[in-house]
Amino acid sequence: MDKSKDSGGSDKRMSGFLHTSWHGAHYGGRGKDKGIGATIVIAQNVKGGQFELYFCSTKCLRSYLNYCVDELERKVSSERTKPNKSRKCGAVKTHTKK
Repeated sequence: MDKSKDSGGSDKRMSGFLHTSWHGAHYGGRGKDKGIGATIVIAQNVKGGQFELYFCSTKCLRSYLNYCVDELERKVSSERTKPNKSRKCGAVKTHTKK
């Protein structure tokens, strides 16, 4: 990081990533999707910590982003059908009164 220019660059000590995630209600929240979540990995362990996504047109960019949303929705749907879904995403234990 060059603070005098307020800019930085890649560094071999860094590892970059980009994940897109969705989650339902958690940590005591309410909702039909309580305790479930899904993630798609777009980039993982990128040496240098930085990366860029290039597209030839906004049409291609939109197509790629739509694909990512479709994949995320597929994973959410899959999570909804799993048993014991309330145990995921750090669901909070409830206490009963004695």
